[in-house]
Amino acid sequence: MTSRLAFRISAALATIYVLWVLLSLLAQRTGVALPFRLGDVGEFLLVLVATAFFVAGLALNELKASAAARSVWQVLDDNAERYAMLLAYVFVCIVIVQEVIRRFALNYSSAWSQETAQYLFIYLRYIGAAYAVKERAHIRFDILLLRVSPRVKGYLNVFAELATLLFAVIAIYWSMHTVQQLLHFGGTTPVLRVNKTWFEAAVPIGFALVVVRCLQAIWRDVNDIKNGREVFAGKAMFDE
Repeated sequence: MTSRLAFRISAALATIYVLWVLLSLLAQRTGVALPFRLGDVGEFLLVLVATAFFVAGLALNELKASAAARSVWQVLDDNAERYAMLLAYVFVCIVIVQEVIRRFALNYSSAWSQETAQYLFIYLRYIGAAYAVKERAHIRFDILLLRVSPRVKGYLNVFAELATLLFAVIAIYWSMHTVQQLLHFGGTTPVLRVNKTWFEAAVPIGFALVVVRCLQAIWRDVNDIKNGREVFAGKAMFDE
């Protein structure tokens, strides 16, 4: 698939959604019954798939512009969280904007927009936590790190990653307990009426990615210490 094809599919799906909203509004105002209904789930999936193809087009453009030949695994290792966050962020922005237009311009609001934006934002937060571990961008006090030798800095970073790893494993354990309860009792969301497991799973999925990125960071730091290199410093909050 090319980026142009992905953008065209996204535009086509977005057009179908707009036409459907206008047709539904006209049917409601005139009292004419439509032969079929997408429903809240159908509208949500239509917007989500359109957003996914749009993000796929952006990703394909980025890969095409990259001069280095990389395998699929390398691309996913470098950008998996970025693409997932971009999907969630673009979806949330589109949903909020279209809901404002539907509510204040058309007086025909949707029931699913607030719920889906809220749950996708949860995914955005936990996937972003894993990306911040990869980039070593979490908030931290680096006063001590700036005053120790590169080797000691490496040991301190490894200790911090081990502590983060322990916290992530504990979070996965307890969040899976909640997921299992939802699977057992079948709790559903108020509007879409789908199992809440799909959204509560954001916690174990996010922390599972944190575990993977912590292990990668530990491996990278240990190799840097062994080879006498300065460990990856990450992104500083404040420049001196």
